Amino acid sequence: MKVVWTIVALLLVGGLFVLFQPPRQEQPLWKQAMEEPASVQREAERTTEPPIPPTKTAGTSVFDEPAPSGAASASPAAPSTATAAGTKSDSKPEPSAEPKRPSAEAIAAGSTFEPEIPDIPEAELLPSRFVKLADGSISVDDAWTIRGEGTTDEPYEISWEFLASAQEDYMPRLGERKLPARIAFLSGKHVKISGYLAFPLVAPTSSECLLMLNQWDGCCIGVPPTPYDAVEVRLTSEVKGWKKHTINFGAIEGVFRVEPYLVENWLVGLYLIDEGVLDTEI
Repeated sequence: MKVVWTIVALLLVGGLFVLFQPPRQEQPLWKQAMEEPASVQREAERTTEPPIPPTKTAGTSVFDEPAPSGAASASPAAPSTATAAGTKSDSKPEPSAEPKRPSAEAIAAGSTFEPEIPDIPEAELLPSRFVKLADGSISVDDAWTIRGEGTTDEPYEISWEFLASAQEDYMPRLGERKLPARIAFLSGKHVKISGYLAFPLVAPTSSECLLMLNQWDGCCIGVPPTPYDAVEVRLTSEVKGWKKHTINFGAIEGVFRVEPYLVENWLVGLYLIDEGVLDTEI
């Protein structure tokens, strides 16, 4: 009898469980997709064709926008106004560079001469070899070339490499006070050299400036000069209108001076130009 009542109780509990169970709701599609077997997903990926990448033609980029219709038949672009008008090129000006070295045959065919070399204070002169070439230029020490006549009408055209070569023998702070005669030769001659200009930062007008090999704004921007790659210039007339902290470029013609300026054997300045004429239209 106990067995019968036990079976009835189990049946009753099971019926109540089924009766009060909430109705089953169908799962969302996204959840069904998550529960799909991995094999079904891999099969779907294999049957999906990958997108075809855009082809790149010669001279174009895959990121270029398509050309408008009719572009292929358009006529070639006309030359720019600046080129057609023959205006000045926008190429960056460069400081005076060393000209091409003459050949050994040209130097051998030239005539050797000994120019008058002025004395330079605080320096002992080293001899140099001067050769007058057929084209009128001067070869110095078989390594440097000077063009011109050293006059107002035809000034010597000198390079920054030539001026900087003085540091090979002239370094007073190390006790080396020998200056090559090729450098002293220029003192008192008319020269022309181009480079970057620095003007005083506090004066609205100035009759002095610094001519340099490297770009420098006189304060913070660029490479500060050394006595070997900078020339102090005294101009014949005042200039004005430059902007502070800007890079300026120009050419200077004037009388060159080699005047070492020492402070406790430290070389502060070496080159000067008097009666300088500034030309910024180069």
